[in-house]
Formats: sequence, C-alpha cells, structure tokens
Amino acid sequence: MLPALLLLLAFSASFDDSFRSGLIALERGDLESARANLETASKSAPRDGRVWVALSQTYWRLHRNAEAEEAARKAAAFAPEDAIVLHSLAIYYSETNQTLKAAQAEAKYSAEVPENGGAREHAIGLYFAAARPLLDQQKFAEAIVILKEGVARLPKSPQLELALGVACYGLRRFDDAADAFLRTIEIAPETEQPYTFLGKILDQIPSRLPQVTERFAAYESAHPASASGYLLHAKALDAQSLAPEMSLVLLEKSIALNGGDASAHFEMGTVLDRLQRYADAAGEFEQAAKLAPSDPATHYRLARDYDRIGMPEAAQFEREKHAQLVKAQESIR
Repeated sequence: MLPALLLLLAFSASFDDSFRSGLIALERGDLESARANLETASKSAPRDGRVWVALSQTYWRLHRNAEAEEAARKAAAFAPEDAIVLHSLAIYYSETNQTLKAAQAEAKYSAEVPENGGAREHAIGLYFAAARPLLDQQKFAEAIVILKEGVARLPKSPQLELALGVACYGLRRFDDAADAFLRTIEIAPETEQPYTFLGKILDQIPSRLPQVTERFAAYESAHPASASGYLLHAKALDAQSLAPEMSLVLLEKSIALNGGDASAHFEMGTVLDRLQRYADAAGEFEQAAKLAPSDPATHYRLARDYDRIGMPEAAQFEREKHAQLVKAQESIR
C-alpha cells in the first residue's frame, strides 16, 4: 500500500496539514496518529475520496474492519474517477482478500490511465484470480459472471477469453465456448489451448466448423513441427465428412511426429472406416487401444470393424470390453 500512499501524499500539497500528517504517520506505521489526523481531515473535507481511502487502510491495519469497509465505500462513492483513489482501493481490496472488488477497482484505474499497460495486465490477473477458485470448484456459472464482466471491462484479453471458454465448456454450453475459444485465437493465435479445446467439441458445434477448420489449417501451416496441428486439421475435416484423402495425409504426418498419441490413431481409423478400408481401420484402432486401453469408444469401433472383416470372436471380445469400460465409467460418476 505504501507506494499508493506516497502518491496520495504527492498530490496533497494544497490539502490541509492534518491530511498530510495522517499520510506521513501511516507511512511510518504510527497508526493512532494517522487515524486521528485523517479523521480530522475527513471532517474538514467529508467528500474527499483520498482521505477515505487512506482511512480505509488505517482502520484495516488497526483491525477495525467494519470502519475500513465503510471508508473504502465512501472513497469509491466520492472519487469514482480518481485514478489514485481507484488504484489505492485495488490495493486495499487485494490486501483484504476481496479479489473481485480489487479487479473492479483496478479495471477502472486502468481505464483512467490507458497509457499504463501494467495496470491493465494487473486488472486482468485479478479478474482471473477471482474466477479461478470457482473454475477449480466447477462452479462454472458463477465463474462466467465474473469472466464476462472482466471481458467487457478489459476486452481482447486472451487469458480471460480462454477462461470464459473453459467455464462455458464446463456447463456444456458448447457454442458459447467455441465463440470464446475463437476469440482467444483471434487475439493470440500462438496460444495452443483454445485449439485443443475446440478439437474436443467439434461434434457439438456444426455451425462453427468452417471457421474452426480455417483456424486449424492456419495453425497447422504455422507449426509444421507440431503433431497436434495436423491432427486437429484432420479432425475438423472429418467432422464435416470432407476430403478423406487429405485427412489421411495430415494424420500420417501427425503420427510420424508423435506415434504415441492414441487419438491420432483413432482418428485415422475413423477416416479409414469412411473409406471402407475396414482392415486398415481395425489396425489403427488396435494401436489406439494399446496406447489408451481404457477408452471405450476404441473398443466399440474395433468390434464393428472385426465384424466387418469376418472376426466374430474378436468382435465379441471387444463388445464385452466396451461394456465393462462403460459400466466402470458410469459407476464413477
């Protein structure tokens, strides 16, 4: 809090002696002297937000919490556009573990001093810090309220947009999640997480698939050494039943870079199924099952392809395995 107090002091040259004396006492830790002087100043200037924000800090350090809160409320009410007061309030609310209020005050402060990029980044960090515990507790609806406010006050923040997308994803609001992830990509195209999340919900966002495919293709072109870029591009094409031969080429590149990714082999199997190359598809699903044996979808697809290529006993084994895994998953929920 001391840097903010010094700013208050610097701007108090024309103010009465009690205010200056109170700030100096607060800076050196003489809390009772600070309280007495600042209370005197508040009587002579009862609507000065700078006095009240200094009093909020004084009362808090004296463990007079109710009075500290009331002083902070008055500071915000009397000086809603005073940059120094807003920044001081952000510090006070941070120190008293009121993270959302701190974020709101710092966002207002950053709007008053747009040349201060650090203030904007600090406000973004505070909004994320306010939402993160809710995300961790899967209280996604509450997190969305905070993150939407943060995005509105601090637009074009990839961190807040990504977090908003995750919260919507958690509520299975897939179109809203996709929009947030696409905005994240527009702002920060090098950030990998939004592409990964979009890759998980392709079946749920049919109207967004053309735009998503463009983004995946651009990411793949920009990252030729990334296995995930080729895989995601192939998945987007396959989700639209487009260009299976191109998808195979992309998947071959992905597997060449990372042969241990079960999802790439699974995707290769699905494309080969579309091409009615069932024996080859079964081989890819077998590899996927080796890499991720607890994925029920892989065993389901294997059972279908074993039936198609005349392996009924193997198909029955895979059906039973699929049923076991599904039952185990349902018992955990």
